[in-house]
Amino acid sequence: MPAEFSDGSEDHALSDLSDVSMPATSEAIATVVDTISDTLTQLQVPEQKRFEIALAVQEALANAVVHGCGNDPSKQVRCRLQSDPRGRIVIIVTDPGPGFGQNLVPDPKQRENLYVDHGRGVYLIRQLMDEVHFENSGSEIRMWKY
Repeated sequence: MPAEFSDGSEDHALSDLSDVSMPATSEAIATVVDTISDTLTQLQVPEQKRFEIALAVQEALANAVVHGCGNDPSKQVRCRLQSDPRGRIVIIVTDPGPGFGQNLVPDPKQRENLYVDHGRGVYLIRQLMDEVHFENSGSEIRMWKY
């Protein structure tokens, strides 16, 4: 991990590109993903990277809605899109929930988890993005794409 991203102290070097709050409903996810995708298109981010970012954002928002907010539409999920001077993208998704223990997330590649209908979001995000960090006990995820 690059030293300038290790503790968030260099966040002042980031440019805000989008900052959206949404109610904690599954219906609101697509609108936020579309907003992020549109901004990435305007920035001329290559299509493959846009696709990977959009899918990771969708997964992060779904986790925030379901696990962080308990599908409670009175709660808000925040999604910020920022870039650094080198053009690297960071998406920060924050929910008001208590967070989670990263070590308690089952490995979706284990035999007993192969056919369950959930539990692949964090794994998928880690595969799609170049760098992933959980903050605030897991109620905030920072996803970097270079």
